[in-house]
Amino acid sequence: MSAMPRLTRLALASAIALAATHASASVRMSEAFDGNWFEPASNGRGVSIDWIPADNRQGGTFFAADYVYDNAGNPFWITLQENWSEFQFRSTTVPVRRFAAGTWAAPGAPAGTQIGTATVTVNSCNSITISYTMNPGSGFANRTQTLQRLGGVDPAACVYQQEFTACPSFATAAPTYGPRACRLPATITGDTTLTNNITWVMEGKVQVGTDVGQGGTAATLRIQPGTLLVSTGASANSFDHLAVNRGSKIFAEGTRDFPIIMTSGNELPGSPTAPAPGQLGGLVISGQAPANCNPNCVAEWDSTNRYGGSNPADNSGIVRYMQVRYSGYIFTANRELNAFTFNAVGNGTVLEHLQAFRGQDDGFEFFGGTANLRYAVVTCGGDDGFDWDEGYAGKIQFGLVDNRGCAGEDHGFELSNSPTNADATPRARGTVANVTVRGNGGGRDGLQLNSGTGGNFYNVLIEGFNRACVAIEGAATATAAGPANALTGVLTANNVHIFGCTSNYRDGSGVSAGYTQAWFTGQTGNTLRTASALKPGSVLPNGNAPTATFPPAGANAPGLNDWFVPTDYVGAFRSDAPQDNWTLGWALPFVPQP
Repeated sequence: MSAMPRLTRLALASAIALAATHASASVRMSEAFDGNWFEPASNGRGVSIDWIPADNRQGGTFFAADYVYDNAGNPFWITLQENWSEFQFRSTTVPVRRFAAGTWAAPGAPAGTQIGTATVTVNSCNSITISYTMNPGSGFANRTQTLQRLGGVDPAACVYQQEFTACPSFATAAPTYGPRACRLPATITGDTTLTNNITWVMEGKVQVGTDVGQGGTAATLRIQPGTLLVSTGASANSFDHLAVNRGSKIFAEGTRDFPIIMTSGNELPGSPTAPAPGQLGGLVISGQAPANCNPNCVAEWDSTNRYGGSNPADNSGIVRYMQVRYSGYIFTANRELNAFTFNAVGNGTVLEHLQAFRGQDDGFEFFGGTANLRYAVVTCGGDDGFDWDEGYAGKIQFGLVDNRGCAGEDHGFELSNSPTNADATPRARGTVANVTVRGNGGGRDGLQLNSGTGGNFYNVLIEGFNRACVAIEGAATATAAGPANALTGVLTANNVHIFGCTSNYRDGSGVSAGYTQAWFTGQTGNTLRTASALKPGSVLPNGNAPTATFPPAGANAPGLNDWFVPTDYVGAFRSDAPQDNWTLGWALPFVPQP
């Protein structure tokens, strides 16, 4: 039995085409399903199941084996093996093969005889049904096994505890998206939970509550770990999105092994169209924290979405371990939905372990507010990685923008104070530490500071942008920062390393020639590198990251010691060791895109 996993990994090299008979739902296969499964009705007979994830963690190989004897007492193996896509829970085409007894001591596909076909249905972490249709002459009768996991399962180890029965009363069946799919209503009210045994379909704007700032009613949305939400996927510029209104709350609490995923419906197996950026709107949260557009803050893509208030500690809930894929609704030029959009969200909100994957617009955009964000990944962003505006004053630590080999890209950071008044108050002044920004060799600026923004940057690594690594735009921005030899503290950078951009520094319109370079080089620890700090073909450090202490002694920036984690390195990761890679397990790894 010890050599069985060696056989299963061979299946990764032989993809099997997906058909309409392969059903999908939010029950996602993982190594949590590995182990021995038995059939109580057959005196405990059963199978051993092994799930081998693909390298990109988007699907893998389902494998099951049973060790049996024929009527003459000769032992042999019965195996089931098929490649499944990421969101597949059922297949009617799993080959059933017979192998001679023994072990497979060396890699290589052993000769086996197909003796039938099985329909495999994964119902929950404790229920799998296998129906066998055997070939004539195989010596086996058709039969169905209803299997349970031997010894049961820890709910923390495998979160799919409930079997699907029907859509709840607040949703309607959406069979186009699978037998376990339910369409969400336009407005979610009360205290509602999205369970992980259902694929939840969003069509158009799905709002949580109604805006309390306009006399509406708050609501609470809870999303279980491992839950899948999809757009209708019918449009290349989809408005399908989830919008948490001012005064309402979201508790979307995924886990490392079971992140919550919001994506295009075209990621479901059997879809005739491939997923692509812009097939999903994204996640929007609107809060009651300060913004310099208040009291007239209105979302640029939706005139009914209002935000802003006077409470810096406003709490819109918890979002952790969540991916948003293929997002980016473009209403008109410069008026877009992003993967994650935070409108005046307060610092009472928890935002951790979030990934924007292959979006059409920004990965993370903040319109005012004081929200703090930790462990954030932008993979193949179509526009900016991180964007703030309208007086954002929160904190960001441990971030990654990875645009290697990707189409699209604008800036790593594009940071503004206000689109209408560069000196509006409160002035944007976010604080950023331990971020790695890797461009694709195209795009524009790694760090663009414009429209009067402030900001304090520490231990940031920027590489590979076509226009400049660092750019300062607008007289108001330079004025707020102060003379390069006598900075005000409103706009600073310490221990920021740059490399591999077409220009190291760029002075934008209204900025004196040479100011950006003087601003950068005159501050402690800022470094123009002579070689990349990154491992070839990776966004991880080449060994250990460059060293620098954060928070630095004597730093003049608000709140460095009340939320940030002290570090001693530049960039998002301490080293290239697996234990230092905080993206492992929950975020989609980098895969070059055409």
